[in-house]
Amino acid sequence: MFNSRIAVVVGAGAGVEYNMPLGYKLAADIAEDVRFRFEHYSHAPSKGDRDLFNLLFRRYQTDKPKLDRFTRGGNELAAAISSAVSVDDALFQLSENVEAVTLGKLCIIRSILKAEQNSALALSSRTGRLDEDAGRDGWVEQLFSMAITGVKKSEIHTAFDNITFVNFNYDRCIEQYLYFALQRIGIEEPQAALIVAGLNMIRPYGSVGSLLPSIPNHVLFGGAVDPFEMLAGIRTYTENESLHDSGHLVNALQEAKLVLFLGFGFHAQNLRLLQLPDPRAKHVMATVKRFIKQTGSIFKARLAPRFA
Repeated sequence: MFNSRIAVVVGAGAGVEYNMPLGYKLAADIAEDVRFRFEHYSHAPSKGDRDLFNLLFRRYQTDKPKLDRFTRGGNELAAAISSAVSVDDALFQLSENVEAVTLGKLCIIRSILKAEQNSALALSSRTGRLDEDAGRDGWVEQLFSMAITGVKKSEIHTAFDNITFVNFNYDRCIEQYLYFALQRIGIEEPQAALIVAGLNMIRPYGSVGSLLPSIPNHVLFGGAVDPFEMLAGIRTYTENESLHDSGHLVNALQEAKLVLFLGFGFHAQNLRLLQLPDPRAKHVMATVKRFIKQTGSIFKARLAPRFA
């Protein structure tokens, strides 16, 4: 169990263990999907994702100027991604293009749900549940094991009280794993759902929907959904309106004795959200993915003023 408060800051690299894409892969896939090309006056694109175009066509077939703005916005987004660090950076460049930003968010939702469907935590087609060994070698299991150590079954609902997740990802891998891991150790489904629903989970950019059927905007892990219906649930860093209580985020980081960064890219726009008005000394640990060793000193320099 965790006797002191910890904050776990989760980035895209933490999802690699569950076959979730890193930011550059997500960006490349989206660029390919939105690079629409039409030949010989065809109404169907010869390049670009046809299912995506059909989604737009069904919605805007009676508004051709709007549909044309979406297809042009797609090509502008693909071009911006080609030289951007991430999808969010590309959307920042195009933040004045409503259709390009909307299209980018639609693609994020579609891509994340597809990645969940193909992830190591995907539901079994045979049982409709998570296979017992799925994800057992991942980091969430390690954290889960530490959280429940020394906790009686009757008190298991308190195991995560001192853990705050600051999750910059749109997927639901953490909730998916914990929901079934709790049931694996003998917790009944309703209580497991309550525990997962009660996690201290801060999502600065939102998610593709709630994993739990009892919560509005429920979307099955890797499920099918009209992405237009989920647009309000996600943000990019270019948007000013926050999806979380910034005071809650600051308090969680301020009170934590340990801040653990997992697969975090340390992008400046994300670090700005983690700025503390009154930095206090604490232990900080971090893992990264696809970074060279020489960048470690840069990361330390960026973190020191925030947690010194």
